[in-house]
Amino acid sequence: MNPNFEIKDKTIIYNILDKAEYGTLALCVENKPYAVPINFVRIKDDIYFHGALKNKKMKMLEQNSHVSFSVVENYALIDSDFSSTEGLACPATQFFKSVSMDGVAVVEDSREVKAEVFEIFMQKHQPKGGYKPFSHSDYDKALKATALVKIEVENLTCKFKFGQHLNEERFDMIVLYLLKRGTPIDRETVEIMKVQRGVKNGL
Repeated sequence: MNPNFEIKDKTIIYNILDKAEYGTLALCVENKPYAVPINFVRIKDDIYFHGALKNKKMKMLEQNSHVSFSVVENYALIDSDFSSTEGLACPATQFFKSVSMDGVAVVEDSREVKAEVFEIFMQKHQPKGGYKPFSHSDYDKALKATALVKIEVENLTCKFKFGQHLNEERFDMIVLYLLKRGTPIDRETVEIMKVQRGVKNGL
């Protein structure tokens, strides 16, 4: 990874993971890859997801528990002419934040652990409340019928791509075009570009 793009601050990484509504889980069995979007929650350094006990994910995990997981937060699309006057397509790119990780998937069978994690799922996706706590016996059957999986993360990387590597002329040119286009995501991208440029320059 280009060192200009790498983010190591755990607070920043956790914020991306906690804001994301879903991520992509990648599995592989007998050299046949399978990637699927999943809802998830982060607890400390681990990732949790759930599903049916005997779906495709669970059957594959029984054969190979090594997984990859990624989350992407897209920002402005940078048109090719935003940073070049040569008429080439090559400068076109996408600015984004991403978190990628590798780890081992472990199935959690404890009702107590399931109740705790599903409570955190609800707090993330339905923060208004309005439901019985998972300690209630009404959930016994559903919890028993649902698989809960923890990804014990072994390697994690985070990448911010916001033009930090560009020279001042190209950087300023992109900023100018984004402000001219002026969509909400363009304006937000410009603010992040300036922050990341300052970080790169030690400001």
